[in-house]
Formats: sequence, C-alpha cells, structure tokens
Amino acid sequence: MMELLIENILIYSLAAILCLVVVILYLRKKTRESKIVDAKILKAKEEGLHEPISLHPVVDVNSCIQTGACISACPEHDILGIRNGKATIINASQCIGHGACFHACPTGAISLRIGTEKRGVELPHVNQNFETNVPGIFIAGELGGMGLIKNAVTQGKQATENIIKSIKKDHKAAYDLIIIGAGPAGISSCLTAKKHGLKFLLLEQDTLGGTVFTFPRKKIIMTSPMDLPLYGKIKLFETTKSELLDL
Repeated sequence: MMELLIENILIYSLAAILCLVVVILYLRKKTRESKIVDAKILKAKEEGLHEPISLHPVVDVNSCIQTGACISACPEHDILGIRNGKATIINASQCIGHGACFHACPTGAISLRIGTEKRGVELPHVNQNFETNVPGIFIAGELGGMGLIKNAVTQGKQATENIIKSIKKDHKAAYDLIIIGAGPAGISSCLTAKKHGLKFLLLEQDTLGGTVFTFPRKKIIMTSPMDLPLYGKIKLFETTKSELLDL
C-alpha cells in the first residue's frame, strides 16, 4: 500500500514538474517574442515609422486574446506584433488600409482610424462586401480609409460587383445604384455599373476626380499598374494627377 502511495506521489510530482517546465518554456518564449517586438518598435520610432500618418489599426487590449489572426491576415509586414500577450502597433505609418486585420480579429478588438490617435476618427465598420450595418449602403475608397488610388479603384469595382448580386430584378426604384463621389472609387464603381448594364446616378459636389483634383500639380500619385473597369490595365508609373485625370 505504501509503495503504491509513493508511486502515485512520484507520478503526480513528475506531472507537476512537467507542467511547470512547459509553463516556464512558454513564458520564456513569449518574453523573447515580446523583446523582438520591442526592438522592432524602437527601430520604427527611430526611423519615424511608428507614428500613424493616415489609416491605422487601433487595438483594444481588453478585448485582445492574442490569437495572432490580425498579424497573419495582414498582407504587409510588421504593421502589428504581439507584445506582452497583446497585439500592438509596430510600423503604423506603413499601413495602407487593407482592413484585413479588422475582419480577421475574432473578438472585434481592432478598429480602424485615420490620423493620429489624438486627432484620429473611427472609420465606419463595413463587412468584407463593403456593406455597412445599414442594408444597401456600401462604402469604398477614401471614406473607408482607403487613400491609395489603386486600392480605391479596386474597392469601387468590388463593392459594385457585390451590390449587383443583391439587386432584385423586379424592383420599382428609379435607379439600380446611386454613387456618391466621383473620386477613384466612384469612377471605378460607375464603370463597373456601366459594364453590367445598371441604371445608375453619380453625384459629385465638386469636380471629377474627387480629392485627386486638389493634389499638388506635380505630385506623383501612382507608382504601379492598376486595372480600371471597361479600360483594362493602366500601365503608368510615377503618374501625375493631370495625366490620370485626363485618362
């Protein structure tokens, strides 16, 4: 009986030691990873990349459960990292607004804001089809934080294609689609709507091109090719606003 008791004590002691070793190794791993992220943040601060200049994710540390889904979903590199068991910003100024981190977070711990935290504003929440919580209202381009022309054009196209799927053929409305704003996303939406034979209306309070029209005259506004509906691939590099608006 005594031998059995001693054997059980040994088994439980070994199990406890094993669990303790696993916990220690896990904590050491997390500490090491946090130090790596700390070093990246320090480097980003030194290079002026840590402070957000436009769109950036904001993490609610009380909701974050450290799944790492946001980091895996982000197509960019080192925008987010895990430090002390919570997601944190590393290179905020390099965020270009994919919004993949926001959609990937299982607890809704990430929101998107424009500008710095002191003067930033929260962006409207849209699903992956670009539809807001108000059925039938879709947001693409700059209003959703997508300042890059190429990505705004892509969003305008994708949002319109998603709208087409939801339009009832027997509706009695005067238009299938009303597009507000003739910026890159709005123009792309118009061309996509025309391509699919929709009856649509475009509303713009200023000029064709939206905010692109107000860019400095010689500012380089696009540095890589993009696909424009009904036109095809635009293979322009270091394009100025006048060249793009003419097109």
